[in-house]
Amino acid sequence: MKKNLVIAIDGPSASGKGTLAKKLAAHFGLPYLNTGALYRLVAWRVMEQKIEPGEFENHIGELVQNISESDLEPEELFSEKVGAVASIIAKNPKLRAALFDLQRDFVTNEKGAVLDGRDTTTVIAPDADFKFFVTADVEIRAQRRFNQLQTDYEEILAQLKRRDENDFGRADAPLQIAKDAVVIDNGNLSIEEGFQKILEIIK
Repeated sequence: MKKNLVIAIDGPSASGKGTLAKKLAAHFGLPYLNTGALYRLVAWRVMEQKIEPGEFENHIGELVQNISESDLEPEELFSEKVGAVASIIAKNPKLRAALFDLQRDFVTNEKGAVLDGRDTTTVIAPDADFKFFVTADVEIRAQRRFNQLQTDYEEILAQLKRRDENDFGRADAPLQIAKDAVVIDNGNLSIEEGFQKILEIIK
């Protein structure tokens, strides 16, 4: 019996990995999970409940309860403010442990899966059939985010640099390139070019 297809994509914020992952999921008819959205949801709940980031560890149990796929879709989760808080709380080992089983259950479902995030290829799905690390220079990523949000470019650039520092530097499950991952520099590729490049490797 053919093994179900699991594709894992890592990379820094605003590298285009989410867009590519969604296209791959649609192409192959696979369930899709943005693992970073889990941390954004928790960050949003922290902000909504006015919990101090330094105190949030005491509330992890309630913050990760009753998470559904529809909870990960609201546009407000993907603001830079929520992203900045998510990058801070994602360093917490207890929060990462609390969300680990949910993510692994998604990977091991009988349909296969496409995941994108910061540690999908190294921690969540190290046994994925295909692993990709999608990246781009931080200035290019900042310009893309600016084009999307039309807010202050310098502020976006500074936030992305801080997020990179947090993601690459955290002690627990830092952002890194898995040894068997294919690196895709997405800086000068269109969405379709990046998609076709990954598709060729998979096929």
